[in-house]
Order: sequence, then structure tokens, then C-alpha cells
Amino acid sequence: MSSLEGELPDVRASELATKSLEYLRSGHQDDAVRSLREALSLAPKNETVLAAFHSFQKDQAVCPLSKLCQKLVVESDVAAGEDALRLLGDPSLNFHTATATEGIELLLAHAKNIPLPIGGKVLSGILRSSRGGREHMADSLDENTKGMFGTLAEIGGEAIDGLVVTLLDPAAWESEAKNKKSIKDCFKLFLETLNTGSGEIEAWSTRSISRLLATHATELHSFIGQASLERILSMLDIRSPDDLRSHATLAAARFVETDENTAGSMLGNFLSSRLAADSDDDLQIAFSAAAAIFPLVPKVAAGLLLTEGFVEGLVPSLQGRPSEVEQAVLEMMSAACVDKACRAAIAIHCEAYLETVIRGDENFKGIASTVLAKVRYGNEDPEVAPKGIAELAAVFREMMLKDDVGSRNSAMEGLAYVTMKPSVKESLVKDKEFLQRILETLKDSVGRSTVMYGGLTVVANLTGYLPSLSEEQKRVAQLRNYANSAPQANLEPDPADKDEKVTMRCKVLLEAGVVPVLVACSKRVSPGAVAIISSVFLSLSKNQKHRGLVAQQGGVRLLLQFHASVTGDSEQDRKVRLSSSHALARVLVSTNPSHVFGSQLPIASAVRPLLALLETSEEHNDLLPVFESLLALTNLASTDDSTRDLIIRIGWSNIEETLLSNNIMVQRATMELLCNLMASPTGVAKFADGSKAASNRLHVLLALADAEDLATRRAAGGALAMLTEWDKACEAIVRREKGLDILLGMAVEENEEMRHRGVACVRNLVCQKLEYAERFRRKGAIDLIRDSLRGTRNPEVLQVGVEALKALMEG
Repeated sequence: MSSLEGELPDVRASELATKSLEYLRSGHQDDAVRSLREALSLAPKNETVLAAFHSFQKDQAVCPLSKLCQKLVVESDVAAGEDALRLLGDPSLNFHTATATEGIELLLAHAKNIPLPIGGKVLSGILRSSRGGREHMADSLDENTKGMFGTLAEIGGEAIDGLVVTLLDPAAWESEAKNKKSIKDCFKLFLETLNTGSGEIEAWSTRSISRLLATHATELHSFIGQASLERILSMLDIRSPDDLRSHATLAAARFVETDENTAGSMLGNFLSSRLAADSDDDLQIAFSAAAAIFPLVPKVAAGLLLTEGFVEGLVPSLQGRPSEVEQAVLEMMSAACVDKACRAAIAIHCEAYLETVIRGDENFKGIASTVLAKVRYGNEDPEVAPKGIAELAAVFREMMLKDDVGSRNSAMEGLAYVTMKPSVKESLVKDKEFLQRILETLKDSVGRSTVMYGGLTVVANLTGYLPSLSEEQKRVAQLRNYANSAPQANLEPDPADKDEKVTMRCKVLLEAGVVPVLVACSKRVSPGAVAIISSVFLSLSKNQKHRGLVAQQGGVRLLLQFHASVTGDSEQDRKVRLSSSHALARVLVSTNPSHVFGSQLPIASAVRPLLALLETSEEHNDLLPVFESLLALTNLASTDDSTRDLIIRIGWSNIEETLLSNNIMVQRATMELLCNLMASPTGVAKFADGSKAASNRLHVLLALADAEDLATRRAAGGALAMLTEWDKACEAIVRREKGLDILLGMAVEENEEMRHRGVACVRNLVCQKLEYAERFRRKGAIDLIRDSLRGTRNPEVLQVGVEALKALMEG
């Protein structure tokens, strides 16, 4: 072989090694690996190849995040920054504190030059992902708060978000005192920036102020003076971006909650000064702010609106004003309707104006209709359709059918009011296109709480059943009518709100796909929305034919999540627990547990919510949830011993109490549950472990086997038939004075099912011991059972009866 031929592989390997390094530097990892692998196969000892290999190893030891940060800073490579963000978004990412610290310092050192906003996003991403990174930032803030704040502000709002994340992580700080000091120092800097900045600076300052106030309002509210508050309130202008308005509203809300008296005075000063200025800009800001703060301090806001001459002068003051001012006034009216006196004042002085807007202005037709609906509904008898309610409903329907998302969103709040009227419910539910638009808008409303709340209220109005009134409640209502000088007022519900009509509306909504929509929009909802959704499920599940669809489309899992998510004890919390568990019980009464539960959703998860109904519903003197819970538990108890044992372990005391209920339906349902629980040895032990308590329980069980109600006797007989398969249970029954008489009485009943249970019990005992057979013979059991069998044609009863007779005669 010539020398030239020997050199060729080395030359080719050197070229490949050099190429691999070029690929590596340009970020083409796969090409670099491929070239280096080929070079090593050609000349593994070549110096160039070995040098490339060592360079490759060194590069591999460097964290990818560090390389991407270097590339972002040195080469201003935005793509590298985007790759770094994707890397930081990977939950499996695990990098050393040194890497985080190096990245933070690198980005801070080049604050003036790195590409924005990607540089701030990467810095924020590192702080969110790394506890070590937050600790480093905390130390830097502690050393020079103002300097670090200024540097981060240069990088932008995303970097400031990372600063707030650090401030809100107590574990990142050396001490609580240092953490609190930095929070206060930064909060004051945010306020200074807010008062002097604009645009993007205004946005991130407000965002940061609202986030810090959300968790530290008590320590920070005193730093907010009149000027700072007015700056925040000015951002409530309807011209402001939605994101800015929401953060400004949150900041104002937390400030008001912390010191309502001081805040109310400052708010009053702000509104008075703006209204006095009387310029279009000032009026627009004042009315916009009033609309936003009405829910926060209704007394203060209502006091202003009810000032003599204010409402009377609203409509005349709009003459010649821009449309933005008119919109702000309408939004203020809508918010003011939360107060009864304000509703009355608007009805007197503004109703004609609102009607004019509805007839002539397409832009404001929706909000004007909403205000009119609130005014008219709030000041009329709920059972009487207000003037023009059908026309208002038609306006909202027309808006909902438009392709414009804003129009549909605006219609939701008004629909929440008009659908409280029975006539409107019936007219709208027949419109399939309208219903589909309602559900589409509701599904897309995640993140827009007002739209979602309105949509959920519409669904709740359409599906809600009227509460059943007891005779006593009807008498109270009649007395109330006398007190109101209306003794002849009709206590009967509107025909459109009778149960059969509501059931039909529920059916229509189920067929339209309401359950998947409720499941989809329940991922991020407020406690109030959870309360509405759980009440809707309670209505949807009332009719037995609807329950299968609710279960198939995810209703059971959602109801279990709702019940588990409520940890407080407020009135709303109790209602959510009750309605979610009651709806769950209704669904599980009528569905096969094996079709609902599995490895991802175990049966055990439903036991506690169902057992809770045995307690909470008794408190409300409402036995329907108790009854339906017992039926659902009976269904679950038909599955396996682990489920039966769980029910017994955590619910036995409540089950025993319901067994003694004065209500025959509840007692019957409890007995049917016990019959299923008797399939478990744990259930048998409750009656046959030889204890005094077991003896007392057996006494009750035998008594119920002789009860007047056939269904109760049947369930008790079934329980005894299973119980007598155990020798200890047989001994306990024989010890009872009338135990054998009750079993023999079951065996000679005319009802075939009771007869079957009775002869099974007798057969079980006489096959246990000769002594038991002798006792039965002394009671004439042979003739009694023989006569009873002559009256049956059921082959199973005959078979068991013959076995019993054979054992009796042989014994």
C-alpha cells in the first residue's frame, strides 16, 4: 500500500472532525455527532479527531441552558432565547444552582443590550424554575434594592415578574425580616414608578402592586396615598386594556378590603374631583371607576349616586358628550343596580333614555338592555313578568346569534336576569341555535369571570326546579300575602315552572351538550361558579332518564372533585357539599358502578360524599338526599367486599341511626343497604359477634322482618337469609325469644319473595344443628312449611323448601 493511500483516511477524518466542531458551534447537534462518529471510525488516534472529541465532551458537560443564555447575550440570538424558554418550561428540567446563578448574572450584566422582551422572559423563567436562583436574587436585592430594581426595570416587565416571584417566596430569604423589608422597599418603588411611568411601565407596575397587595395588604396599604390611589383608579378607564383594568381592580379591591373607611373617603374625593372637572376625559374616568368600585364599596358608591340631583342630571349631562362617556355611564348604571335604592332611582329617571338607546344605538343596545332588565326585574314581583321583558329577551337573543364575540359576551349578563322569568325560559329553550351559541360562549369564557358567571346563571335558571313547599311553608306564604294585603295571591307556580316543564328543559340542554361544556369550563372557576355548577347538576340529575348521560359525560368525576375541593364551612361551602353529593347520589342510584368507576376513578372515592348526606341533610330536615344517598350506597355495596367494608367502617353509626328513622322510605332504603352489606363477613359480624350491641341489632333486624311494609320485610328477610349461613348468627337467632317464630312466619307468607327468604332461613338453621330442627318441629314447622309449599309454583322456593322439610324430618 502506498503512503498516499495510508494518508487518505487521516485526511478525511480530520476534515470530518473539523466539520463536526463547526456543526457544534452552530447548534446542529445531530450533524456534529454524526460527523465525529464517522471521523472516529476512520482514524480513532488522529490528533485532530481526538481534539474534536475532547471539545465535544467538554461541550456536553455544559448545561444546555448556559449555552443558550450565552448565545442570547453574545449573539443577540432571539431563537436561542426561545429555546431557553422551552427548556425552562420542561417540568423534568433539573439544573444546578450554579447554572441558574450564572444565567442570572449574565443577563443582568447585559441588561442594556439583550434583546427584549425575550431576555426578561428568560430571566423570569430561571427565577420561577430555580430555588437557588431566587435565593441569589434575594441576596442581591438585600444588598442593593434600588439598584437591582432599576436594572430589572431596564430589562422589562417580564423580569419584574421574576422579581415579584422572588419577593413572594419566603424560603428564598435569609430571614423573614429581610423578606418583609425588601417587599416594602420594592412596593414603594413600584408606586413611584407608577406615578411617573406610562404604557408598559404602568402595566407592570400595576400588576406587581396588585400581586403584592393580594398577599401583604395589611403591611402595605398604608403606603398608598391619594395620588397613588388616583393613578390606580384612572386605569379603570374603559379605554384601558382588559389586563390592566383587571389588575387595577384587584389592587383597588385589596386596598378597600384592608381599610374600608379610609379607602371610601379617598374614593369619594377622587370621584368628586373628577366629576367637578366636567371634562369628557375626567367624566369618562370617573364613571368607569365608579362602575368598577361599586361591587367593592357599594355604600360609598351608592351614596355618591344618590346625592341629590346626580341621577336626575345623568341623562341631560350626556348631551354632546363622546360615545365613550355614554358607555362609561351605562356601565356605571349596570354596576349600580346591585343596590336597591340605586335601581329605583335609575328606573325613575333613566328608563326612557335606556329604551331610546335600545331602539336606536346598536353599539350600546346590549348594555342598555341589561340595565333595563336589572331595573325592571329588581323592582317587580318575581312572579310577574316585567314590562317589556319579552322585548328585552329578543334583544339578547339577537345579540347572542351574532358572530361578534363581544356582542355575545355582552348579552350574557342581561340573559342572566331575563331568564329568571318563566315565560322567557320557555321561549328561549325552544331555540336550538340560541342554545348552541349560549353553550359555545360559556365554553369559551374561561378567564372572563363576568361572562362565565352570566352563562352559568342562564343555565341554572333554565334547569332550576322550584323548591317543594311543605304544608307549613304554604301556610307561612299565605300569611305573608295577608300581611302584604294580597290574601288571594296565587301560591301555585307559573305553569312554565312546573316540574314537567323544567324536566323537558333539562332534557333539551342535555341533548345540546351542556354536561361537556360544564366539565370544560370548570377547570378554573371561582367558588361562586362552583356553587352554580353543582346546583345545575342537581337539577339535571333529578329525572332518572337523564342520569346515565350525566355519568357518561364526566359528571361523576366533576362532582367528586367539587365535593373534595370545599374545605371551608361558610354557607356557600355547605351548599356546594350538599348539592354536589346529592347530585352524585342521584346519578349513582341509576347507573352501574362498573360503568362509572375504574382504576382512574375508584369506587371508594364516592363513599364519603354519599355518607356525608346522612348527616347534613338531617340538619336541613330534608330526607330526600338521605333516601337517595342510601339507594346509591346500596348500589355501590353490590360490587365487592372492599367497598362494603369501607361503608361499614366509616358510616356504620349513621346507617344505624337511619334504620330507626320514622320515615318508612328511609327505613326501607337503609334495610336494603344492610341486606347488601350482609354479603361481607364484616357486615355479618355486626350482628353475630356475640356482643350486646350485636344482639340489639339482631333484635331490630328480626322486628323489621315482621314489619308492615313489604319492601322493608323483604330486605330484612334477605339479610337474615345471608346471616343464617353463619353458625354464630344462627345461635344468636335461636337465643331470641321470638326468633324462630319470625323466621317461620316468613316461610308461610303469601308473598313468594318472602316465602323464599323464610324457607331459606329455616333450611340454613335446621342444616346447622339437630337441636334447631327439634325446636322447629315443636312449633309445627313441618306441616306449616308443607302447606306453604302447596301454594307456590316457584321452582326455587320449592327446591329450598323441600331441602328444609327433608332436614326437619331427618332430624
